[in-house]
Amino acid sequence: MSSKADLKRSHIIQTAIQYLKDNDLSTLTLDKIASSANISKGGLLYHFKTKDTLQTAIAETIMNEVIQSYEHFASAEQGTGRLTRALILASQKDLASGAALNIAIQIMQNDHSAISTVYECLLDELFQDGLEQSIVHLIRLTIDGLYYSQLLNIAPISDEATKGVFEQLMYMTRKD
Repeated sequence: MSSKADLKRSHIIQTAIQYLKDNDLSTLTLDKIASSANISKGGLLYHFKTKDTLQTAIAETIMNEVIQSYEHFASAEQGTGRLTRALILASQKDLASGAALNIAIQIMQNDHSAISTVYECLLDELFQDGLEQSIVHLIRLTIDGLYYSQLLNIAPISDEATKGVFEQLMYMTRKD
């Protein structure tokens, strides 16, 4: 069972994530998050001494949530391509709910090592998933492109088109 402090800390992080889904990272301040979370700035500072510690907690939480989503989908899938399908489904879920992974990437832009390590381990798993490596690369790069077009607002595609892309990616993981 979580303590009251753990619950408050989680509430602050989730409030900050929602704030960042709606606003640019450069606008994040402790005052804005305290106000959004309906707590005093002193209450926020009790849990997060600096903006950097809050941002690190946000990025770690997002990464953990994405990994948990991937693991959940992987446990529900079977056969060749199951891990790749899990990545597709976890990415589709994250993109549809505001692309939190983009927030983590922005926060960790000066320290790519943590994201790179997780991503490289994930790709190693996918290359052992029974699919041709070129298919895994195509799927990975397509998902990356969906994230980047949304993050950078470079000709993002419609929700309907995104759904169609994900359907095609899932199709690519099915062996006859």
